[in-house]
Amino acid sequence: MSLRNHIVYGLNVRNWKDILKDVKRLGFNAIRLPFCSETIHDAMPNPNMINYDLNPNLRNLTGLEIMEKIIQEANRLGIYVLLDYHRIGCTEIEPLWYTDNYSEEQYIQDWVFLAKKFGRYPNVIGADIKNEPHDEASWGTGDNTDFRLFAERVGKAILKVAPHLLIFVEGTQYTHVPEIVMGVKYYPIRLPRDKVVYSPHVYGPSVYNMPYFDSPDFPKNMPQIWETHFGYLTSLNYTLVIGEWGGKYTGKDKVWQDAFSEWLIKKGIYNFFYWCLNPESGDTGGIFLDDWKTVNWEKMRVIYRIIKAARPNFNEPLFIILKKNTSRQVFDKGEKVTIYWYTNGEIIDSNFAKSNEGEIILTLNESINLYIVAKKGNETMRKDLYLSVIEPNTPITTTSRPTISERNPKIFTMLLVSLGILSFVVFLVLKKKLV
Repeated sequence: MSLRNHIVYGLNVRNWKDILKDVKRLGFNAIRLPFCSETIHDAMPNPNMINYDLNPNLRNLTGLEIMEKIIQEANRLGIYVLLDYHRIGCTEIEPLWYTDNYSEEQYIQDWVFLAKKFGRYPNVIGADIKNEPHDEASWGTGDNTDFRLFAERVGKAILKVAPHLLIFVEGTQYTHVPEIVMGVKYYPIRLPRDKVVYSPHVYGPSVYNMPYFDSPDFPKNMPQIWETHFGYLTSLNYTLVIGEWGGKYTGKDKVWQDAFSEWLIKKGIYNFFYWCLNPESGDTGGIFLDDWKTVNWEKMRVIYRIIKAARPNFNEPLFIILKKNTSRQVFDKGEKVTIYWYTNGEIIDSNFAKSNEGEIILTLNESINLYIVAKKGNETMRKDLYLSVIEPNTPITTTSRPTISERNPKIFTMLLVSLGILSFVVFLVLKKKLV
């Protein structure tokens, strides 16, 4: 809801309640819901973004009214919601919380309005006051670009009308105070400590390449960087929730995400939102693949490591990963291909896999369909991989592929995740934080 469409994505192909059910079924217990100023001021959603046959109860509703429906249904399902002021103008992410055409006073009044309207829902946990302040946005400078001072002003206004909410504060790109690296250490937010959540965003090379990703000792160099940027907050007993992390989870980005998840576990940082649910996110991809039903289980496997470290008895849904070491679908006869698989269920049928995880090299002499059928409890799932083989130097023509019926009882689903670019969280903050 942070773009000019004024609506969460996915509703052109799915029912909005079913998407939320999938979020819950996957094990997430919160969503971060981004919006822009127009969305909360009665803008109508783009009708091309909603299939009203699938979503008849959203017809003729404003973006704000749909936002409230999402919050209500999330509450019914036991899913927390973090409101995220993502953009002012609904196009670019502005550096500051005001522009030439939108004052800080207007911005704060928006938050007061939302705190009054949605603060009455018990699952609305807080306000992510400004998404990714950058460039001239500063910390500790004491002027009108000081994000720390703004956080205090808007936080006081929100808590005055909704004292139970949490104030989520992201970091700035720079402190603009040369001698200060750890801004919060020297200039903490002067609001009640039990109301402030520091919520940094952190990404790997698929989003923005940094020099330290190219270091010879990557990714071993990363823990010290994370510690310097925000990890130190835990030793100061501040509440820390990673506001966004994620990525394509391929190549070097996969290495980065694996290293980051391991560091989070070692630090005991289990609270996070994963960006994002939406496959439309260009630099990260989504938890959903393009059909908005199939799940990227490789990403979920990383997320489940952290959830299970926090909650050893967590029982993740049944999933199967089955892939080849190339994106090609057609191979020359005699060509070799490596196949990798993993499932967290018991394999009950397969024409190649005998163990839960493995890797094999196949010499392809004819087209073949590889499959695994796995079971976990009462749930059964089938995964297929069709490899088409042609004679060497034969022109490629359209190759038909058998239709596969994948028996998966609707377990597919944010960080998140965001539910319309929506992030997910595994949110384990003590109950006292939600009072």
